Amino acid sequence: MKKITLLLVFLASQALSGQNFLDRYLVDSLAYTVIGSSANQLSSPRDLDVKPNTNEIWVANYGTSAGGNFVIFYNSGLSNQTTQYRKDSHSDHFSRYTSAIAFSDIGEFGTIGEFLPSGGSTFMGPSLWSLDTNIFARVFQNNWVNGLPLGSHLDMLHQSPYGMGMAHDSAKIYWVFDGHNGNICKYDYVMGHGPGYDDHSAGKIYRYTDVTVSRVIGVPSHMIVDKTTGWLYFIDGGTKKLKRLNTNTGTVAGNLSVPASANETLAGYYDVQGAIVEVVDSFTTQPCGIEISNGRLLAGDYTTGEIIFYDITGTTPVRIGSVATGQPGIQGIKVGPDGKIWFVNKTASTLVRIDASPASDDAAILAITSPAIENFEPSYYSIKFTTCSGSVTPAVTLYNAGSNTLDSAVITYTIDNGTPVSFAWTGSLTTGASVAVVLPGVSIPDGNHKISATVSSPNGVTDINTINDSKAGSFRTMSTIALNPYFEGFSGTFTPPGWSYVNYNPNNLMSWNSTVGGFGNSAGCVKMDNYSGSEDITGQVDYLMMPGIDITNATSGTVLEFNVAYAKYNSASNDKLEVRVSTDCGVSWSNIYSKSGTTLSTAPVSTGPFTPTASQWRHESINLNTYIGQADVRFMFVSVSNFGNNLYIDDINILNTTGVNEDAVDLTMQVYPNPGEGMFFIETNDNNSPAKVSVFNTLGELVLQQEETRPGVRFTVDLSEQPAGAYFIRISQGAAEATQRISVIR
Repeated sequence: MKKITLLLVFLASQALSGQNFLDRYLVDSLAYTVIGSSANQLSSPRDLDVKPNTNEIWVANYGTSAGGNFVIFYNSGLSNQTTQYRKDSHSDHFSRYTSAIAFSDIGEFGTIGEFLPSGGSTFMGPSLWSLDTNIFARVFQNNWVNGLPLGSHLDMLHQSPYGMGMAHDSAKIYWVFDGHNGNICKYDYVMGHGPGYDDHSAGKIYRYTDVTVSRVIGVPSHMIVDKTTGWLYFIDGGTKKLKRLNTNTGTVAGNLSVPASANETLAGYYDVQGAIVEVVDSFTTQPCGIEISNGRLLAGDYTTGEIIFYDITGTTPVRIGSVATGQPGIQGIKVGPDGKIWFVNKTASTLVRIDASPASDDAAILAITSPAIENFEPSYYSIKFTTCSGSVTPAVTLYNAGSNTLDSAVITYTIDNGTPVSFAWTGSLTTGASVAVVLPGVSIPDGNHKISATVSSPNGVTDINTINDSKAGSFRTMSTIALNPYFEGFSGTFTPPGWSYVNYNPNNLMSWNSTVGGFGNSAGCVKMDNYSGSEDITGQVDYLMMPGIDITNATSGTVLEFNVAYAKYNSASNDKLEVRVSTDCGVSWSNIYSKSGTTLSTAPVSTGPFTPTASQWRHESINLNTYIGQADVRFMFVSVSNFGNNLYIDDINILNTTGVNEDAVDLTMQVYPNPGEGMFFIETNDNNSPAKVSVFNTLGELVLQQEETRPGVRFTVDLSEQPAGAYFIRISQGAAEATQRISVIR
């Protein structure tokens, strides 16, 4: 009776001060909905988390000796929900027998597994991954091929086998329950090494040697950080206690030595002592699962299926009630993107949502529908989700999650943490109904951007369920439209204005090379490093996207030209270069050029890093007749690495020509002197055909054209009347053509 009285007094006080939405679970009749099961490939799930500012719920399955795996629930619990199974090719080391996952707010997440290598080696611990679904379990998937990158993991630090819990702190810092050594540890990755690499030397481990814990086999000891107070809440499974550690206390007492079996170089391995640790609650059954939301701490009970509620807004946590789910086997618990309680049940292999009665007035943002968005952080790996305009007009799906009809709300969006833009919506939405809302537009520069949208003041009152108020994502704007003709010679910047480069490997990437240029006519080009490093990056794909090109008024014979240089590393090398085109703002791409290995080569095999000479370039020309009349055509250069040798691209040119043969063969030419004061001489490898000579300036404008009817002679071009600067000389002989850049100096 005393416990009931205290609960009623507490709830009454909450009603007077503005009820906490989660407290409804303590008084309402509850409904339980199975959102996912074995039909969605759930198998002994142990934990779950919500990708920040999205409707995605990720569930971590226990897995096997071949590694843990994940099921992503997109639009979780909604009518358009879909699921996707993910397993990294190297998960048997980096997430074996996964016990916990922890999402950060910087586009990454950590995993820890309940595994001890044979012989008692401590070479296990928490791994770091990307929340970008274009990277996680998608790049460098090679099933432990010797010398290749180790899957998609971003980093891993060791010294904590039998990891039973993991919680994100800040940046790249995570807390870990070390079930083998029996300690709480803080792991700071400092910086990731990139997908699949294995340099951990920047990492730091802080072991709280006087904070002892013990593991229960098969039952995780989940943990979570209250980021407003700095308290780390965790379950000590062996003692059946819920505890908390003040992360602002404790001092480094000395250094620890990495065991020989761990084989790991660290920037620091520290012994921390003296942190404040308190017991929050004790159990007679087995606790498992923990969550913090809106001033409430939730702790699960694996034995009974009970979920216990604590008020943590004061100095000391207060137990205020519990929910008897009647579902023993609960492991991970989470407040979902809708503000409702979700959990995974290992025994039943289910993902379950608990529904309390809705708040009276509760507006929600279900999705940002325009611009098309993906991934929360702006540095993301995707060639889609591009806005081809200098402005955006955001649109959202507004949803009435309350029991009252929704008549008004305020929707506010922010781009790149800039000035918020608010819109007062009015209408009439019944419970469970949604509507598309178009918001005021705003100008925006080219580049990668973040956008967030939030709803508030449903029917002019305070929204007590703020969890479902916001959504966020990233998008890319490429509004620059260049006119035909167009030229880019990479004279000193990368990426050039209006261009975009998409990559994921910080070690092997495209860059501006200042020492060489096409045919030796300039000192600047793009270099793709397929050569450097000890990791075989076979399969890596890099994308270089051009601005839009307006070829509305182009004539038949319009071409995309560029110069390329490449040498194979050995006879088996098969690095590839593709050119793709899009006419729908990057939603879809078509391949219009592809060469690899021998067909791509312009120089002999080289076992050293290839740098081309002036004669080791080839001119390429792609007919664009199919796209004439289009006002916005996008071209993209795609490098597919085979860890062979360096690839160079220069002098990308789109211009109008006539009489170009689509089956033209290679023609080599020499122009001298270059640079010159105006008079230039041309010799080619064709001594039998008459020639047509055309000269263009860097804007693609034709400045001179002449016919040479005498075959097999040296041709002369007089540009003495033209201003100083760069030009392109094109010569056509029969079915062949060649172009070379020249410089006029005074």
